[in-house]
Amino acid sequence: MKSFLLIATYLLSAICPFCSAYTVEKAFPDKMQKIMDQSKYDHSIWGIYVKDLKTGDILYDLNSDKLFSPGSTSKLFSVAALLHAFGDDYRFKTPVYYSGKIDAGKLQGDLILVAQGDLTFGGRETKQMTIDYTKMDHIYANMIPGAILTTEDPLSGLDDLAKQIYTKGIKEINGDVVIDDTLFESTEKRGMILSPIIINDNLIDIVINPTEIGQKANLTWRPQVPGYTVKNQVKTVSQGKPLAINITSDESKKNIVIEGTIPTDQKNIVRTFTIMDPKSFARTAFIQALEQNGVKVNLSVGKEAKNQSLKSFKNSQQIALKVSPPLSEYAKLILKVSHNLGADLVALLLASQQGKKTFDEGMLLLGDFITQEVKIKPDSFVFIDAAGGNENRLTPQAEIQMLEYMHKLPSSQFTRYYEGLPILGVDGSLEDFAKNTKAVGKVRAKPGTGVSFNLAIEKFFLITQGFAGYIEGQNGQLYAYIVIVNNASMPTMEDVFGFFQDDAQISNILYDQSNTK
Repeated sequence: MKSFLLIATYLLSAICPFCSAYTVEKAFPDKMQKIMDQSKYDHSIWGIYVKDLKTGDILYDLNSDKLFSPGSTSKLFSVAALLHAFGDDYRFKTPVYYSGKIDAGKLQGDLILVAQGDLTFGGRETKQMTIDYTKMDHIYANMIPGAILTTEDPLSGLDDLAKQIYTKGIKEINGDVVIDDTLFESTEKRGMILSPIIINDNLIDIVINPTEIGQKANLTWRPQVPGYTVKNQVKTVSQGKPLAINITSDESKKNIVIEGTIPTDQKNIVRTFTIMDPKSFARTAFIQALEQNGVKVNLSVGKEAKNQSLKSFKNSQQIALKVSPPLSEYAKLILKVSHNLGADLVALLLASQQGKKTFDEGMLLLGDFITQEVKIKPDSFVFIDAAGGNENRLTPQAEIQMLEYMHKLPSSQFTRYYEGLPILGVDGSLEDFAKNTKAVGKVRAKPGTGVSFNLAIEKFFLITQGFAGYIEGQNGQLYAYIVIVNNASMPTMEDVFGFFQDDAQISNILYDQSNTK
């Protein structure tokens, strides 16, 4: 029997040197196998696929034809579809129109802002027309420790429009201020609102700092808009005691209460509250911006409810325009920080481009791109959303096929996609991992993470953790790769960083293996 198994193994290796069964047994370096053999992975399944994009040679192949929960590596597909549909240089152009007459600086009529689905709407925009991000975005503040806010004013887009309107000679409005949000249907995903008008990711940021033990904590929040309040009921406690923050509101979702405790050794703790009515919030914020820039607004009661779209207004003329940075900057934001809101927004933008309105219609268009343009087999993926929800499924082969497709595009297009990916040990969601390895700066990959909570034992559970992207080989070749693991033990949310580190170390080992000509 033993000799038979040896012969079978030899034949398998001769016929298929990169088959999964053989690769696990022989090909993985000891350091890599040691990571995969940790007890937390006792019930896990791994997928690994590494391909030389010049020669087509496969460096490693493990379970590459099996469906995995891909987490946010799904964003590689949605961002590619967005760039394909609109182009790298596309810019969102959000106009403001007026209806009525302007006489001696007074508008006898209405202002209408026509929302275009601009994800950041100036709120992260730098002077260099790039979009700012941090290594841990505020959209994750209520789930993962360490969120960091960008420094830009979330209301700067509205402020820009208000300044233009004042410059054009309007000093007073006797009418209404209307937000036309009819580009597509607003919908809720992952507790956030996808809408044609988006201010600060439709979130209110709350930053909490300790003071003296037993005293009320210091609390700031943004963006501050009339009609919204934040009540501080957070107490400072001694070092070592729990950080426990709870956020509630009244039925209006406008009067927010922050309760709990913050120990003295915790600083700049960020939490967020979802803006449930983005249209109303943006309208109020726009009126505030107008008045702060010298435009008096005398509202006509009850008019906004009737006139929801620009089509409702006769003889309207454009008076202001907010132009965004290029779409490649939005792609970078989505990929660098794994921006779920931005990725799911892709489906609605795809739909709107085709004159459609719904998220589901946009997902069909995403599927068309994957199957008809990238030529991935329909049974190789399952996409329930465009951001990477736990119900999505992908094979490692499909992931690599997507990466190959992008690599074959004209150099300028591929470069913008490539530069949008987090860089190992350098920036984005990979900034803090594998920092003391040779692979720092040589790996660009999109992480994907899925976590659930096991109610039966009250502990967290890792559904998926993976990296998918490119390795700049030591031999000068570029490799497309994915390393992914499904189903692992993680008792606390903080344990998720260990899984990131494992994938980062495996990425470094793969970089080490790329030194052959």
